[in-house]
Amino acid sequence: MIDGIGRRRIYSVRIALSLTATAFALAPGGEIALAQTVAQQATDVVKSVTVLDRAQVDALLAQPDKVLFIDVRRADEISAIGSLPVFLNIQASELDRFRSAIPRDRQIVTISNHAGRAKRAAALLAQSGFQVAGAVGVQDYATQGGFLYGQKIVTPAIAGVVAADTRVEVIREGFEGTEGPVVLKDGSILFTENRADRIVRIAPDGSASTYLEKTGSANALALNAAGDLLAVQTAPSGVAVLQPKSRVLASSYAGKPFNRPNDLAAARSGNIYFTDPGGPAQAGSPPAKTAVYRLDPRGRVTPIADDVRRPNGIALSPDEKALYLANTAGEYLIAFTVRPDGSVADRRDFAKLAGFKATPNGPSSGADGITVDAEGRVYVATSVGVQIFAPDGKALGTIALAKAPQNLAFGGAERSHLYVVGRGSVYRIATLTRGVDRPGK
Repeated sequence: MIDGIGRRRIYSVRIALSLTATAFALAPGGEIALAQTVAQQATDVVKSVTVLDRAQVDALLAQPDKVLFIDVRRADEISAIGSLPVFLNIQASELDRFRSAIPRDRQIVTISNHAGRAKRAAALLAQSGFQVAGAVGVQDYATQGGFLYGQKIVTPAIAGVVAADTRVEVIREGFEGTEGPVVLKDGSILFTENRADRIVRIAPDGSASTYLEKTGSANALALNAAGDLLAVQTAPSGVAVLQPKSRVLASSYAGKPFNRPNDLAAARSGNIYFTDPGGPAQAGSPPAKTAVYRLDPRGRVTPIADDVRRPNGIALSPDEKALYLANTAGEYLIAFTVRPDGSVADRRDFAKLAGFKATPNGPSSGADGITVDAEGRVYVATSVGVQIFAPDGKALGTIALAKAPQNLAFGGAERSHLYVVGRGSVYRIATLTRGVDRPGK
């Protein structure tokens, strides 16, 4: 534009809408205001992108012919953290360049670690006319229980337990619940697929097969000295023998049915110790109090503790002179001394658990299943991974996993592999130690 005084420079406004949704103007005045307006519009588009939760992602994964997942992270991030089972990898900085390779007849879901980059990428694609279903952060997806593929998980060095960088093998995932493992004589592992009401066998070679169906909704397993397969059941609630011949050992205490038995440990003496952390009782009957029980060889049920807020996993030491108890709502692993007659005494805080924190459902360590090795170390499945303690309660280290573990047992031909189950997955870890050579768990 030229006025009567002289020539004014004509500024051209160059607005660069990048994946960071920031626009920069190269001139002052009105052009800056215009750039800020465009930048705000871009920010609004990013904010409008839906961040998908695990259930939504899983539903879209079930439609591979209709949905395309685009991972916008670097290859090293994908290798270190993992991703979804099927995806196209186009880094965020390359999206515009490879836009023509993206099909327009599918819904698009973008992937990053915590959905930040994924939202910006999704906004760019939406503005280019693509059908965008949303964005997902894979680390958030994993926190919600989702399984990430391609992630290499390795252990730290824990003296006498595992060598540094030992790979955590994913045997299989996608089970309908994974709980209560126990090892058979051949090294196979049995665990309950509790939501499917069946027991699964994992052979030493890693193959999986159905071992038993219609288990009474068994939640945890053990073997007694005679080799009978025992279980705590939830439909109806009780302690039972599943094999060789099914029979109920106990279903109530003081005339009241158990709530929802969770885990058990069988001693060579014939005593069975089990936990009942709560849940619905049988219709028409008031529930028994949440407790830890002993079922003796004569069939008598005796409470061991009735003031543990959420008793969960339970296990015996190798010499069966100590009984360990996980309190999911507590900061400490509890121990008892087992007397010669099978009764217990000297209750104490045995080991302090990492990861204890406040949650919407109250304080929690996530402490769940327990196992021991032949040297008396104690392994606890918790919200931060498998925590390992020396026989005196000293913390030795933690093995982190892709998902929070629920229970564990030593297995394999030499009982030198630690099998960990949880959130529908089964893991296997080669160790420097071995499990206890006895029935039980």
